[in-house]
Amino acid sequence: MANELENWANLAIDYWKLLRSCERISDNLSGDRSERFAAQVRFSSGRLAQHLSSLEVELATFEGQIFGPEIPAVAINHDEFDDAEPLVVDKAIEPAIICKGQVIHSARVAVKKAENNVSRN
Repeated sequence: MANELENWANLAIDYWKLLRSCERISDNLSGDRSERFAAQVRFSSGRLAQHLSSLEVELATFEGQIFGPEIPAVAINHDEFDDAEPLVVDKAIEPAIICKGQVIHSARVAVKKAENNVSRN
């Protein structure tokens, strides 16, 4: 069962990456084509969420959240910052996969310095 769940998790990650790429492409299309393409991406994203929900699996990106040990994520650019600096998740490279509260796959994220008004609490 664990291996099957990992296979589903890997498939979900790949599909999520494809949807993100499609979102970026949609931004470069003109007018009506962009709207139709973006609508299809939103529909596909919703279907992915429905399918994962039926498996009691969720995707988490943590974008905008304070980066720390309490979130299951690895920062690909963490070495660019001083350990004393508060960091926030800027962009998800891969989402975390969580099944029934258990982390199946940690997220891979890019972080940036937190704004002065963000607290670590």
